[in-house]
Amino acid sequence: MAATSKIIPSVQSIKAELSKVSTGYGLMSLTWRPTPAPQEKAFAAMKKVVEYATASKCKAFFNVGEFYGPDRMNLTYVRDFFKQNPTLREHVIISCKGALDVHTFLSKGKYQDVLDSVSNSVEAIGGYIDIFEVARLDNGIVPAGEVYPKESFEALAKMVDEGKIGGISLSEVNEGHIRAIAKDFGPYLTCVEVELSLFSTHILKDGVAKACSDLELIIICYSPLGRGLLSGEIKSNDDIPVGDIRKTMKRFNGEWLQQNLKLTEFLRDEIINKRPQESRISLPQVALGWIKKWNHNPEFPGTRFIPIPSGSGVSRVEENFDEAKVQISEAEFEMINKYLKEFVTSGDRYEQA
Repeated sequence: MAATSKIIPSVQSIKAELSKVSTGYGLMSLTWRPTPAPQEKAFAAMKKVVEYATASKCKAFFNVGEFYGPDRMNLTYVRDFFKQNPTLREHVIISCKGALDVHTFLSKGKYQDVLDSVSNSVEAIGGYIDIFEVARLDNGIVPAGEVYPKESFEALAKMVDEGKIGGISLSEVNEGHIRAIAKDFGPYLTCVEVELSLFSTHILKDGVAKACSDLELIIICYSPLGRGLLSGEIKSNDDIPVGDIRKTMKRFNGEWLQQNLKLTEFLRDEIINKRPQESRISLPQVALGWIKKWNHNPEFPGTRFIPIPSGSGVSRVEENFDEAKVQISEAEFEMINKYLKEFVTSGDRYEQA
């Protein structure tokens, strides 16, 4: 299927709404944890996100996953939230990851598997999903000589054409994937979700951000707080709950963790503590501000960087969505980038200790 000049109204509408969003909300931490957040607490946080978005004259962006917890719990949380607050649905863009075996966490990208994943997610969440993405490309079904599993996107395009979903996002892709998929399915694409934080800056150098800029695709930046390293709450492995996947990751253990904490020490000493007392901001606000600063950098003029921090409580949402505070100066941006040129993150993104 070759991309044409085909215009898909739902995709155009979503891209226009996304272009107004400054901060999105990642809901993974509400349910994909040893003890899920109580619905009352989670719903209060979700409602606060919508309030912030409405005040900013844009829609809220909810990033959810079919496999974020047992029995599609992440999606049923969203369903139940909108049952309690039915008038808020029209003020939210929902982006859902799926096509992943919930037991083995292996990709399920075959045509029928993707159709089933969309249908099951739509049922669990109680209706229309604005954006859908296969969580990982199923490399096991890529035909010889091809770059990506085309049948996965033929299935998603069918779901868009049938009105089950509004558009397609890409997830965990490289530059080659982005350009090849855009060539074939460009009219269906809304955005690209990849990791970006002060600890994971690879997309700025490996062609991913450049491809998104060239193709005018918005970048959804997951784990913007470095899986909690930039929250300021993790100072040792003991600060991570038992059963949390981070407890076994190299970045959060021993000498590797101590190396990584040098970055947070730098941010506190050279950015936060050197500000006048009245303009002090928190470590997460510096981290989110750094991502947003790329929106004003001429290197990537055709894209927009939207961080999607989580936050299972209202106080964390208030910290992450305070747009007046979540920003850094050009001098601070340059100072941080200079430090990052020499700093080396210890432990790959999913490397086990």
